[in-house]
Amino acid sequence: MNSPAWRRAFWLLLALVIFAPPVATLALQPPTGLLQGALRSIPAPQPVEIRPRLSVAYGALVAASTLGILYLYRGRAFVVYWIVMWAMLAASYTLNARGYAVVRLGSVMIGLSQLLTVWSAALLLLSVDEFSKKDPQKWNVPVQAGAATAVWFLAAPFVLPLTAVLYTGPAASAVLKGWASVRYARLARRTPIIGAFMMSAALGVMSALDSAGAVMTYRLDWAASYANALLAFNIVTSIFIALGMHLLVFEDMTDEIRRTNLALGSANEQIKKLAITDPLTGCHNRRFFDEIGRREMERHRRYGKPLTVVFVDLNHFKHLNDRFGHDTGDNVLRTLGAMLRRHVRGSDYVIRWGGDEFLLLLTCTVAEAADKADELKAAFAVERDAAGLPPDTGLSIGVAGVENSAETLIHAIRLADTEMYRDKLVERAGI
Repeated sequence: MNSPAWRRAFWLLLALVIFAPPVATLALQPPTGLLQGALRSIPAPQPVEIRPRLSVAYGALVAASTLGILYLYRGRAFVVYWIVMWAMLAASYTLNARGYAVVRLGSVMIGLSQLLTVWSAALLLLSVDEFSKKDPQKWNVPVQAGAATAVWFLAAPFVLPLTAVLYTGPAASAVLKGWASVRYARLARRTPIIGAFMMSAALGVMSALDSAGAVMTYRLDWAASYANALLAFNIVTSIFIALGMHLLVFEDMTDEIRRTNLALGSANEQIKKLAITDPLTGCHNRRFFDEIGRREMERHRRYGKPLTVVFVDLNHFKHLNDRFGHDTGDNVLRTLGAMLRRHVRGSDYVIRWGGDEFLLLLTCTVAEAADKADELKAAFAVERDAAGLPPDTGLSIGVAGVENSAETLIHAIRLADTEMYRDKLVERAGI
């Protein structure tokens, strides 16, 4: 059965499942009795008790769970910090969501909840360095500070009034979140990431809310009036922090993908360059000539620009290798390749044709190419004398123009090769 038929059957079955029960009920009962029975069967909504702190704890667990799923795709340390941070907040709000019949036990539980809140704020601060890809986190100072805060919040309820614990918790959280807000703001200025902006703004607001909560511990009249409003603002701000965290994870992933693509592009360019470059002389190779030959011919025919082939051969190269060794021969080829590249324009091409032969593809007339050949011979003679090579180590050069009616460069290359051998015979006859 084809695909459209399957789709029609699916939608028909879905319509039957949705509309068959009410249609059957309407067929079995009179319409008037059915309507009255339906109205009598709608119950009034039952009141539901909502415990805000417990709801916030569930929300923190949801945030930790979603970040845990993201960690499977982006296994970075800062995501772990955030997961633990939300888990600590969930435990803190859970401890604050109930009352305690034993005052001493309640004081310890409140101190523990404040400790978890401070530690979660500290993890927010530590996550900035991990996100910034700096050096591995040094845990000496954080561990010592965490131990000191644990001693304070777990021991203080036994020796100090409970208000001291209730004050230091949000006060310390305000300082840490404010510090984290500044750090995320710097990160946002350095790398324009929307998630960092959102985190910085939300943590700044949360720092102000924690400061207000610290003040309320000594102003009970304010606490009675504004505690619920403060909790509501905390919930909204926490949502923005969670959104900023998820956005940062995705932005970090996309940034790495972008940098990986750039690295791959650079590697591909390097591989391409290696594929078309002669490793000994640094000139282009025959593969590159095969790529640009047709393109240069098309430009030559279309725009009528002169195109000339120059064939260069190093005289007595075999004798040079036999007398001085292959290392010296390689150095001479490197010197010749570098000299040829220096004496041609950037729009022209220097190609190592094979062995001690080089081919130049110049955008000029034959007369200009002949002058360039004399210039190259003189320049190489200076290089030869500076290197202390035998005086018979010179260049033989042939020049041939490319006709406007030519389809390929093969004919011009053959003519230039013939002219090069003629020049070689002249050089040997002169010696």
